[in-house]
Order: sequence, then structure tokens, then C-alpha cells
Amino acid sequence: MAGLNNLVADGAKLKAPSLKSAAVGGFTNKELMEDARSSLSGNWGVAILGMLLFWVLLASFMVFVVSSIVFVSASSAVDTEAFVKKAVSLYPLIQPIQLILAGPVMVGVSAFFLSITQEGAASVEALFAGFRRFWRSLALYFFYTLFVGLWSLLLIIPGIIAQFRYAMAFYVMAEDEDCGPLEALRRSKEMMGGNKWKFFCLHWRFIGWALLCSILPVGYFWLVPYMQTSFAKFYDDVS
Repeated sequence: MAGLNNLVADGAKLKAPSLKSAAVGGFTNKELMEDARSSLSGNWGVAILGMLLFWVLLASFMVFVVSSIVFVSASSAVDTEAFVKKAVSLYPLIQPIQLILAGPVMVGVSAFFLSITQEGAASVEALFAGFRRFWRSLALYFFYTLFVGLWSLLLIIPGIIAQFRYAMAFYVMAEDEDCGPLEALRRSKEMMGGNKWKFFCLHWRFIGWALLCSILPVGYFWLVPYMQTSFAKFYDDVS
């Protein structure tokens, strides 16, 4: 209940103008979304193609690594049936690889959309920013997952609040190359003080579009850049 009360308290700060403080960003979520569309004007193609290229390369890398491990480990099987069984048993290795890559991916995606909001042009090179600081990005994701997981042990609501509390950490590291993982999490916590409810509401503004895209999946090509640019705008607003 304490976690739910904290989230509601953040919402109350936004609804009462007399309580609005410097902690709350100066723009409304509607204005942030409008700014996101404005920033994407002329950048839609690069944003969509950049994301597609990145995810294709990432998926290809994962398939190559996992397939190599499976082939080397299962090639000692004496017959086809044994080979297939051995290969299937090794496919859970995909999840650890995903966990290792998650941090650099999230930092890279954050850097990519910050290039749109801050520089006015999408930089495909920024997508690989997380891999240029691989170990710090990996450590950031480790501590992010650890802290959110520990809060989730209490109840689901504290876990959700923790996700919003530390959501800006990947943008912090994307913008500041010298920032360490714990420092990024600390800065995110400061930024999100009084802003968690606002960020929660920003997510919900996309629920209708997400439902529509579940019917017409091609819409995700536009929805994902729109959402990510809006989140980057949110970071610019509260940082």
C-alpha cells in the first residue's frame, strides 16, 4: 500500500498547481508528444530504418552466437535424433545472451532518440553508444534489474514504481559518457521525484495506439519511434 500511496501522491502533485515544484517538468504530456511529432518531422524514415537496422543486426548476432554454440555442443551427437535433442536443450542459452545485451541496447536506443530530440537529426551511429561503453551499460542494467527486482519482492506496485524511478538512468548514461551505473541510477531517482505519476500517464496516452497496432502490427513501425521520442522529450524536460 505504501508504494501505491507514493504513486498517487505523485499524481496529486501534478493535479494541484499550488503544489507544483521544480521537480515536475515544465511541459504537459500532451505538449511533449506534440514536440516529439515535431522532432520526428523529416526524421521518420531515418528513425524507422535506424531501428529496423539495429534490431536486424542484433537478431542476426544472437542467432549466429546461439547457433554456433548449439552446433559445436551438439555436433558430437552420434545420430540425428540425439543431435536435435541436444540442440533443443541448449536453446535456453538465448536468455542469458539477451540479458547481457539488454544494457547496451537500452543505452543505444536512448542515445539514438536523444539525438533526434536534442540535435534535430537521427544519428544511426548513436544506436551503438551502449556497445562503446559495454561494461558500464551491462552494469547499469544489472543494478537496474536488481533494484527493481528487490522492490518487486514486496509487492507488484513497489516494483512498478521502482521501474519508473530508475527509468531515466539509461538516458543519463547515453548523454554522459563518463557516468557510472550507480550514478546514473541516483540521477534518475532525483529526476523522477514528483514525476513518476506524470511518466506513468505518458505511457497510458499510447494505450489506444498500442491496441490499434495489435490489430495492424505494421503500425508499430511508427508507434515505437513516436513513443521513444516522447520518452526522450520527457527526459529532456525533467533533466
